[in-house]
Amino acid sequence: MKSYDGCWTCRLRKKRCDETRPECRNCSALQIACHFGVEKPTWMDGGLGQRKKAEEVKSEVKRAAVRRRGTLPADLETAAEGSKDAALDTDRHSSPAQFPSFRGGPPPDSHSGRTPTHVAIDTGPAWRNDRGDPWNGSQSFSISGSPGGQPGHAELDRRFIMFYLDHFFPFMYPFYKPPLLEGGRSWIWELVVGNQAMGHTTLCFSTYFVSVALDGAISGYNTCKVLAWDKLMKQTAVTFVMLQRNLQEVTSSNPPDSIVETSRLMGSIVQLQRFEITVGNFENCRKHLGAAVALFRQLFQATEHTDRCELPTFNEILNRLGRPLWTIKSQHNGSWSTDQAAFRFYSSILIVDDIIASTCLEEPPKLLEYHARLLTNNYSSVEKPPLNLEDFVGCQNWVMLQIGEVAALDAWKKSMKKAGQLDMMELVARAAAIKQALLGNLAHLDAAANAPQTNLLSLFTFYNDQLPPIPGGCAVFVTRVWSLAALLYLSVVVSGWQPGSVGVRENVLRTLALLEQMPAPQLLRTMVWPFCVVGCLAGPEEECRLKAMADALVPHRLFGAARQALKIMENVWRSRQKLTIDTDFAACVCSLGYVSLLV
Repeated sequence: MKSYDGCWTCRLRKKRCDETRPECRNCSALQIACHFGVEKPTWMDGGLGQRKKAEEVKSEVKRAAVRRRGTLPADLETAAEGSKDAALDTDRHSSPAQFPSFRGGPPPDSHSGRTPTHVAIDTGPAWRNDRGDPWNGSQSFSISGSPGGQPGHAELDRRFIMFYLDHFFPFMYPFYKPPLLEGGRSWIWELVVGNQAMGHTTLCFSTYFVSVALDGAISGYNTCKVLAWDKLMKQTAVTFVMLQRNLQEVTSSNPPDSIVETSRLMGSIVQLQRFEITVGNFENCRKHLGAAVALFRQLFQATEHTDRCELPTFNEILNRLGRPLWTIKSQHNGSWSTDQAAFRFYSSILIVDDIIASTCLEEPPKLLEYHARLLTNNYSSVEKPPLNLEDFVGCQNWVMLQIGEVAALDAWKKSMKKAGQLDMMELVARAAAIKQALLGNLAHLDAAANAPQTNLLSLFTFYNDQLPPIPGGCAVFVTRVWSLAALLYLSVVVSGWQPGSVGVRENVLRTLALLEQMPAPQLLRTMVWPFCVVGCLAGPEEECRLKAMADALVPHRLFGAARQALKIMENVWRSRQKLTIDTDFAACVCSLGYVSLLV
């Protein structure tokens, strides 16, 4: 029997609704907006508005179907056939010969009139690194846009790679500015041209960026748009083939003999995950993250001290990956080799992704056991930790460490509560230690921001800085926002969902005011998780301020995580009256039906 009190979406689609709120099962399964309300929406007019809305819902259903198959970015509306197994997984691996074909056409707004065509995959040589060094081997990057290796495609590939290096990489990682004496970012070029999987994932990045740029800059020139689209389809297909192939090779080889290959593959998977998140595809996050974490562990296990039964240090891993190009004895550092620099970079990104994912999965970070040896300096005032996350993502180590501790505390609390063994005094004591660490370091931020910074190479920083000037620096600003959000997250874990409490309201307003002082709207993409935490706990009077921040990020197609955070907030706002004290942040993030990695 059809329901007459169901959601307006089901009524529009003339489907039976089970009336589950805030989202019915039909809409939840299809991953489309579920419109509940007493009053009839304006578009439900029985005429033109209703027909237009019906077409919008049909398009939304198609886009969601593509996302569930996990083969293409969320906003690419042309479906890729037979792609349900495209996500990377360490439990089962498809052979390249069985990998699904990709089919696609130009974006709907290009009006090219072309019919979808089969995308042929060709990894024949078009351009490569021809220097007489180890990079010019079987693993060197080569790609041809068409059979026969036309010279034009090789030049186009090089330009897309340079576009990535010059524009997209700084856009994705604005805080990553390695010093000149450490080799700068030259390792990116070396890795791209020296490794096929990394080369193809990089071309996926740059091709998508070019397609967005063309779409926003020109209304005509359909040939250019079709070219960018076709290239994106090719690179997406080839990327999955290469990663699956490399994953098979690494898992079937002897770990100590494949350390370099394993580290490169881990980096490629992390890069692919960041690409999918950027464009708004979150369905494969857990599989990609699981594969990358497994490879990270494998690297440490391959270098493990069998005689001492302990994990190797991070520097021991780096030594197995190569030797620095040069060293400066007086400063106890030097220029990292390509594989060393890449492993440091992608390990940092992976650790952050793992910590943020743990806040949504109700479990401790998978790499928690590595945090102390990688992110701390063993209480030494002279030595730096092996990885300084501030240099990679703009947030200082102590914040990420404490967020990981809060996630672990949340998982412990829930397991103890389920077993009927929860000790509230222990919970409060552990939470107090975390809170003290956050507040203590937060107090030191201002002093650190005013400390003079000396850099003999600051001249180059002036010409290459991608970040807007701000008192104390953008990293201090970002760290402060993350730390305030961590305090809110801790409050929810310990005291439950109480957005009206004095302490929560104070921190929400304080963080919101800080976010509104951002020197550039684009900086928000480095603080998506704090943005979502604050938004979920915000009151009705703050909703418009939060929406304005997300809407300022244009084009929306390049800010997938921020748009996803806004969708999560809006879902929470619609259900505000139904939330109980047992609601937590993980429930909010997963309210869309899947885990969203907000990085």
